[in-house]
Amino acid sequence: MSKNIEALNILDIIEYLRKQMNLLAASYGLSDPQVLEASQLLDSEISKYYRIYENN
Repeated sequence: MSKNIEALNILDIIEYLRKQMNLLAASYGLSDPQVLEASQLLDSEISKYYRIYENN
């Protein structure tokens, strides 16, 4: 898979996770375990995205 396509896929995942995290936070509060887990997943995908471009 080309880096551009992979990056676009990761950006879609990042946007989805961001929306999910915001919905969870609005429903359960920022310190809820579900929100913290969503935040960790989001951080992981953001790290993947930056690693794609770091290896140029």
